[in-house]
Amino acid sequence: MGRRHGPSLSVGDVVAAAVRVVETEGPDALGISRVAAELKIKPASMYNHVASGEALARLVALEANRQFLTALQARLEGVTAPRDQLIAIAYQVRDWANENDSLYVHMARVEPDHADLDAAEILSGILAALSAPLGALGVAEGDRVHAMRTLRSALHGFVLLETSGQFQLGVNTGDSFEWLVDRLIAGVTGEQSSQNAPA
Repeated sequence: MGRRHGPSLSVGDVVAAAVRVVETEGPDALGISRVAAELKIKPASMYNHVASGEALARLVALEANRQFLTALQARLEGVTAPRDQLIAIAYQVRDWANENDSLYVHMARVEPDHADLDAAEILSGILAALSAPLGALGVAEGDRVHAMRTLRSALHGFVLLETSGQFQLGVNTGDSFEWLVDRLIAGVTGEQSSQNAPA
């Protein structure tokens, strides 16, 4: 079957092609002309489906967030202890970033459009997954945004450095990540670090 062209393409087709471009060539390759070439259509025809390059970037980021949330929900299935949930979230961030490094970088670059109902629902799902165990571990509601931002910032910094090959010292990065996660959770919840707990 031949490739569909022009108006017969759906927005989903365009997003899928854009995701392929990001995955194979990196986030800097994303653009109207490049995705049009991927779809074998004229760049002008892209505007039948997306309003601008910025809109295209947002759609790709939305798809990346959707994929991440799906993977996160699968990772959390059956995990009931709040601390274990936070650990699972942290490792899902790291694993997903390592497996989808270009999409992860793109997702982190694009400001979410909270007016978009799909985007708001997906982002709310991600934040709810993080907020619930923090609340269960005693983080006050007024402090929960600070705690989530602290966790997200630290995890994001680690995975960006790791995926770009910045950790060159002869210490296993998995051990460093475990150390980071343990102390992050202890810091934001006021728990004692499990690695420093008395025997």
